[in-house]
Amino acid sequence: MGNSWRRNILPGLVCGVLFCQVAALPQSASAQEDKLQAPPVTGLVPDHATLSVESLEREAEWYERVLGFKVFSKMESDPVSKSWHLVIPGYRIDLIQYKGSKRPTPVDPIYLQQGWTHVVFHVEDVAVALKTLQALDVDAKVNKDNNGTPIQLLLTDPEGNQIEIRRNLVV
Repeated sequence: MGNSWRRNILPGLVCGVLFCQVAALPQSASAQEDKLQAPPVTGLVPDHATLSVESLEREAEWYERVLGFKVFSKMESDPVSKSWHLVIPGYRIDLIQYKGSKRPTPVDPIYLQQGWTHVVFHVEDVAVALKTLQALDVDAKVNKDNNGTPIQLLLTDPEGNQIEIRRNLVV
């Protein structure tokens, strides 16, 4: 069996070990490039964002009064959560209230808060949006370009979630 093992099994074992070693080597640059060149998902269109909130009523009233959203539907039969769907033409925000959910205190930093970091809307004229917010007594931080023209507004909803309104940067 000693010579038979060396003659018949050992060469296969050596080839198997070598094959495994070659297979475990890092991929060539061209193989890695092929993976990187795979096309992304296309045809994506913004649909909605979901915001976890403490008070559906307070948040819905603010989004309606300040940003023009309308309550489209309410789902309140789930014992764990309730959600309201708010819409404006072309976009939807779902407000969801989970039973027992709460914002951590102290609220610091914004990235650890409940809810999104911020949501962004673009408008044709940021200065007009600023005047509208001022008429509604909504405070907004204003960022301007070098000519002094408002290009970005930062505001918060009643629960402290940040909203950004800016000129359209999408090409």
